[in-house]
Formats: sequence, structure tokens, C-alpha cells
Amino acid sequence: MNLRVPHLVRRSGALFLLSLGLFGCAGIEPAAPEDRVRIRAQERVDALRRGDFDAAYAFLSPGSRVLVTAEQYRAGFVAAPSWKGARVAEVHCETSEKCLARIAIEHVPLLRGARMGTIESHMDETWLLDGGQWWHVYRP
Repeated sequence: MNLRVPHLVRRSGALFLLSLGLFGCAGIEPAAPEDRVRIRAQERVDALRRGDFDAAYAFLSPGSRVLVTAEQYRAGFVAAPSWKGARVAEVHCETSEKCLARIAIEHVPLLRGARMGTIESHMDETWLLDGGQWWHVYRP
């Protein structure tokens, strides 16, 4: 059985597939700075939570990496593996190149002999746009 597809149908199908590819790729990276920072900040927090400090360190701005080594950075997160949950609670962009992200962290306090259950605390982060990428600014 020989089915012949009319030229117009083949061409329309090809254009449709091409448009899916173009628009699909364009949709991968969110346009709004708040959305881009939210994704990057959550990826960083996820890396901290699983104890992958090298991956979390890679989110630091180039200037921050000059100020702190990977070993120093890792030492500052002794309690991160005890986090029960961590999520980006909100992102607010002051300018098109500077955003603040608030991270909500659920954890069990490491107080000897105390049974306080899980509590939530917050960590505020500054994110800067540099070279087309959003970077976390390290604050000791």
C-alpha cells in the first residue's frame, strides 16, 4: 500500500515541528528575573541539602569565589545535612540585575538534650546578574 502525503501537508507538518522546537527551547529558560533566580536558588539549596557543597559553591558569583575557597564555604554549612526541607519562599528583584531570595529552612535544632521538633527559619540571599547568568553573593 503506497500512501502519498500531499506536499502542503508535509510542509505544514515540518513547519509545525520546527515551531515546536523553537518555541519549546525558548520556553526552557524563564524570562522574568524572579523566575530565573527562583530556579537557580532552589538548585543551590537542593545541593546544600544533599551535602553537595561543591555543586552549591559553583553557584557563587565569580567575585565571591575570589573571597572564599570551596573548603571555607563547605565549613560554613555544618548543619545543612540536618535540614528536613528547604525551599525558595520568595524572590524580589530590586533592579534588573539584583534580586533578593528568601529561603525557608525546616530543621531540627541541634541542641543537646532538647526536643523542640521541627522549626522553620529563613535565610536571605542576594543574587546578581553577571555575564547573562544569575550568581549568589557570598556573605560570611
